[in-house]
Amino acid sequence: MTKGIGVDVVAIERIGEMIRKHGDHFLNKVFTPAEIEYCGKKAKPEIHFAGRWAAKEAFYKALPRDCQKVSGWRSVEIVRGESAAPAISVCSVLLQEAMDKCGIGRCLASISHEKSVCVGMVVMDGAL
Repeated sequence: MTKGIGVDVVAIERIGEMIRKHGDHFLNKVFTPAEIEYCGKKAKPEIHFAGRWAAKEAFYKALPRDCQKVSGWRSVEIVRGESAAPAISVCSVLLQEAMDKCGIGRCLASISHEKSVCVGMVVMDGAL
């Protein structure tokens, strides 16, 4: 049973500008150390940071309101899943407990890049 769906679109240049303007302060506020390391190794890091931003926003939008109250930027980490597809790892015990209470058993994510934008989509399913 679907528990939530979220989608977000972000301009890659907007994230690039945030990185240039605020540097490590911005990166450390929004992304986990593993995300910063992964994206930082890419030829165009801003594309990968933008994709993760969009996925995190989509994740938040898909959450039930009770779960949103305990979710923050670094509550989840966007990682490489099977076949290099994005996957969501919940880093916060409080958030995981809230998701369990709401019956969320699985989060599916997708990220796509096209020229100047990235889109992230998340679907949350009931407990398996």
